[in-house]
Amino acid sequence: MNKYIAAFDGLKFSGSTNDYAIYLSTSEGAYLTGVFLDDKTYTSYKIYDLILEDGLSEQKVSRLKHEDQLARKNASTTFEDSCQKAGLNFSIHHDEHIAIQELLNETIYADLLIINNNENFVHHEEKYPSRFIKDLLSNTQCPVLLTPEKYYDIKKIIFLFDGEANSVYALKMFNYLFPSFRNLPIEVLLVKTLGSDDHFPQNRLVKEFIRRHYENVSYTVLKGIPEVEIIDHLQKEKLNFVSILGAYRRTMLSKWFKSSMADALVKNFDMPVFIAHNK
Repeated sequence: MNKYIAAFDGLKFSGSTNDYAIYLSTSEGAYLTGVFLDDKTYTSYKIYDLILEDGLSEQKVSRLKHEDQLARKNASTTFEDSCQKAGLNFSIHHDEHIAIQELLNETIYADLLIINNNENFVHHEEKYPSRFIKDLLSNTQCPVLLTPEKYYDIKKIIFLFDGEANSVYALKMFNYLFPSFRNLPIEVLLVKTLGSDDHFPQNRLVKEFIRRHYENVSYTVLKGIPEVEIIDHLQKEKLNFVSILGAYRRTMLSKWFKSSMADALVKNFDMPVFIAHNK
């Protein structure tokens, strides 16, 4: 039995992360842990919200703290109720120290992390990827599924292949974690430079490997700039899909996961993104 963890900001609870976590854990018979990052240094209010014309209001401080506690409790209860309704084996962790440190430690003991692509644990909005997501993807100890704002059933797999071992590793992890998806259609998508041939790198090995796990496979070779060609191609896709990427390493970025590529996928498609890297 695999262990999935779903990370939540209890002050801005992600319903889609909750829905994806329940759906995937049920489909794969996984154990699910809800990780609520109740960082004591992070609140829903700013310091100047506490100041009145006549100075600091202790009554207002108490009220705002109580509202935060209530929001976090309600978020945890929502997750718990969802798990019980689905009949899942689950647990709940309330981590009260620095959010990124707590979550990275949790990933050491997990097979998969499920988290909203917009989590940031700050008061202000940040462009994707936020500093929190960058740090998370650079240092995670397990694969990550970034969830969009809305939940959609997954009907197709898009594997972004760049000819490197890191991207194949991501597909391996996806396959091991989601065996129930092996009956879905999978498209292997490669972008090559203009003027190059249409052959896949390691063509025989790639196709031999993928055929062992998936039956409904198609192969697409595009020519041009990956960030442009991939987005243009996927905008024509009619099925709800999950995309698979080789991702951040500690020392370098996979050429498939430059900031522009990740930003484009998240901005243009309200679909989940699966990321794994081989350290």
